[in-house]
Amino acid sequence: MSLQEIHKNCHRLFHEGLFEKYFVEENGQEEFMGYSKACKVYDKLIEDATGRTDCIGENFNQLINRIDEEWFTNYTPGGNLDYYFFNYFLLLYLIVERVDLIFHVINQDGKSKLFNDFQFNNFKTLRKINKWANFIKHPKEFMFTHWPTYYIKDQEQVELSEGDVLINTEFIFEHYFSESKPRPVILENHESVFVEIPNLEDITRQFCREMNMFFDFICCNQVVADYLKKKSTVESFFELDNIDLDNGLSDIPNE
Repeated sequence: MSLQEIHKNCHRLFHEGLFEKYFVEENGQEEFMGYSKACKVYDKLIEDATGRTDCIGENFNQLINRIDEEWFTNYTPGGNLDYYFFNYFLLLYLIVERVDLIFHVINQDGKSKLFNDFQFNNFKTLRKINKWANFIKHPKEFMFTHWPTYYIKDQEQVELSEGDVLINTEFIFEHYFSESKPRPVILENHESVFVEIPNLEDITRQFCREMNMFFDFICCNQVVADYLKKKSTVESFFELDNIDLDNGLSDIPNE
């Protein structure tokens, strides 16, 4: 399967997984419309209050839409698999980092075993993306390899010979999980290194599933939602005397 076909399949999975679908009547014709499922976080945290706005839902929604529009719709991959992999995983990582921040905020210093266990058991794909992003950002001894070969797991069969080094998810967790892990010194000045990229369609599918679980986690837990509101919700953002509908600035004097 070509990289262009994989890109198209990942786009479909991303859109099916993270966007609601509905139809509207436009000039007598039915037109497909959609909005990201992050919007339900926004709806939960404002709870239909007039004038209220919330930035958590806004920020997740913006990132999801940017990936959908700019990466999937407006970008056509070439033939460089490493370039595609690095950029796609870093884009997903931007979302993962924000999920981790939310858990840090509601579970400071990781003191709650309940939250720790929930995050560890239910967001394994997000953790995988995070650790591969560590490898991309902080290559360690990978910097000293000579022209590594990249291939996608389950898409291409690669026969390894004695002395070859395989960088796969297990290798990443062993050497790039944290600074306390042993450095991959085996990569130094190595001429036969293979990077097994996780199956991109599986990653996309599971990423969407776990993001929806995360959104539900906020929306279905009133205690969590109420706590996050204090950090992210503005009560009177849309009052008329704060907004000029034409210029976005107030021209209306306070009475």
